Amino acid sequence: MRRVVGWCVVMLVLGGVGGLLWLWLAEPAEWEVTTQGIILTEDAARGQFAVVVTFVTIGAVLCVLWGWAAGRSLRELGWVLVPVFASAAALASLAAWQVGVRLGPSDPREAVDPAIGDRLSASLEIDAVAPFLVWPMFALIGLLLSAWLDRSEQDT
Repeated sequence: MRRVVGWCVVMLVLGGVGGLLWLWLAEPAEWEVTTQGIILTEDAARGQFAVVVTFVTIGAVLCVLWGWAAGRSLRELGWVLVPVFASAAALASLAAWQVGVRLGPSDPREAVDPAIGDRLSASLEIDAVAPFLVWPMFALIGLLLSAWLDRSEQDT
């Protein structure tokens, strides 16, 4: 049981690391201060989508690697790992999201006395559930990969 908890803690730490990576790699949209107020230009709007793609990519890579390593280490536990892995990865995605949101740029509408022509970075946002579901899905893919590789090693 301690090993399972240990691997879950590792996944939560990786969630925090993932949040820092997301903060570092994501290029959020930039709002422009104009005479009409703070607006999001069409070109900058692509940054909102890129922020989500970066979050999903980081989660997929971290989770598949963790799922593979933890699956190899805990292989004797069998199917019981499925809900454990899915839960740990889901919690890690929430941890990553919170790290990115809390340490990332604040909402441009909260800017104090912006000058016309200033560009204000948007906050890191995830506005759907699907990006959070990618993390558990890839943790389970890692687990499946580990079971498949373990089985092929036993066959030889």
